[in-house]
Amino acid sequence: MKLRNLILDYINTIKNRDCHHYVSYSYHELDKKACEIEEQIREKLEEEEKKMKTVDLSVTGMSWMEDRTILLAPYGSRANGTETEDSDYDFRGVCITPIEYYLGLESFKGYDNVGGRNYKTTKEDVDVVVDELKKFVKNAMSCTPNSIELLFTRPQDYLKVTELGQLLIDNRHLFLTKLVKGKFGGFANGADKELLKGKAHLVEKFGYNTSAFCHSIRLRTSAIEVLETCNFSTYRPNRELLIECKTGKYTYKEAVEMVAHYENKLQQAYEKSEIPERVDTDKVNKLLVDILSDALVSGVR
Repeated sequence: MKLRNLILDYINTIKNRDCHHYVSYSYHELDKKACEIEEQIREKLEEEEKKMKTVDLSVTGMSWMEDRTILLAPYGSRANGTETEDSDYDFRGVCITPIEYYLGLESFKGYDNVGGRNYKTTKEDVDVVVDELKKFVKNAMSCTPNSIELLFTRPQDYLKVTELGQLLIDNRHLFLTKLVKGKFGGFANGADKELLKGKAHLVEKFGYNTSAFCHSIRLRTSAIEVLETCNFSTYRPNRELLIECKTGKYTYKEAVEMVAHYENKLQQAYEKSEIPERVDTDKVNKLLVDILSDALVSGVR
């Protein structure tokens, strides 16, 4: 039974039990049923938590990956709060490769087991992406959504944060600049082009791709938040709106109008924003040198 249905069944059972408080037999029977449902809910939550918190980095084929990953967190809908029961599990991380990858012939361009553009995932899939630190920092400098969202994940959602990973998080605001409009906005424009194609099952059910619509609104409202506050939360404060977008509450016409509305707000936020135009390269370079020097001399910690 799905967790939501279990909880509703539990609530109804408790209500019925309390109504029969003075009827001993009925009360005890319902109380017994409530305890059984409560145990099922506990098992379901433990199952979800276990699955959420388990990422086997040995799948990367790199024997050093587990020890040298400094950040690891859920990514996508399960990080931004818009997951459904059918959402798959996505994880992103940052690693520091062994010294021979920097000074020798070895090379590492990152690990990525995510399917291609037309790859259809299921809730059983576990997608893992791990970037090498220098590549990750360069992406963050250009306000790439993947990198910014990993840096601004809720503390309780990280699966792994080492001392060096925490140092990266502590300096995350260095990467928030007006470049966010072009990067987040650019990905939003890409999502707009998918509104009437891609994910045929959604187009057939709702008349348009509601998943792309959700991405479009999430990216634009995220960029607006950065431009207006010089801060960001991966776990979206407007997730209820985003879930409505994702689950087909709005018609295609309403979706197009909402996209135009937030595109206009994004432009206004960009024009009024006082956050830096670009990152302070010297500060970011010093941060990167400090982290890598520490890791290569003293080890990843």
